[in-house]
Amino acid sequence: MGAIFLSASVPTRAPYDADCRPQEIQAAINALALVVLGRKKLVWGGHPAITPLLWSAAQAVGVECTEAVELFQSRLFEKVLPAENKHFAHVTMVDAVGTDQEASLLAMRKAMLASTTFEAAVFIGGMHGILDEHKLFTQYWPDAVCIPIAQTGGATAQLADQLQFKPPEDLAPLDFVALLYRGLGIRPSQKRKTHLDQRGNHGTSSGVL
Repeated sequence: MGAIFLSASVPTRAPYDADCRPQEIQAAINALALVVLGRKKLVWGGHPAITPLLWSAAQAVGVECTEAVELFQSRLFEKVLPAENKHFAHVTMVDAVGTDQEASLLAMRKAMLASTTFEAAVFIGGMHGILDEHKLFTQYWPDAVCIPIAQTGGATAQLADQLQFKPPEDLAPLDFVALLYRGLGIRPSQKRKTHLDQRGNHGTSSGVL
């Protein structure tokens, strides 16, 4: 088993903000936390809008589950990191490439995607970075499952169209929980553990939430 990669943001610039759906983005983040935390390792690049949402969702599942996530940040943004970062046990800071934002983001993304074995990626909302991360993710992990939740709008809707990704017909359009359980191969009855090893598998901790 491998880890789950999250690529997400709240679109704030054209053309991606035209169909920005913040309620659906929050619902998708909540669903991802419910399905994944404590069952598979979750890895994402910190975003000032997404990290607070994920922390709030993690609290609903169980704070201890923050041991089973890894957050990556570029040092370029060290002065403007979300306050919620301090709640997560594993935050990896990647050195910036001078003051070059694009190069620094690429360095962070490469470090993130090479940090462990990934079996799937979930895409939510976002702007062009969603498309960049999908392209890079598939270069590193071509056989991994990709789940773009089109209902969250932004670049993810465009990505879903490109991939011709459609949820199973027997699921309601906004049933993100069922979509992720099925797409990620996780059972609702699967127990949660407070520690996952660096490969994304269940660790030896016996604590069940």
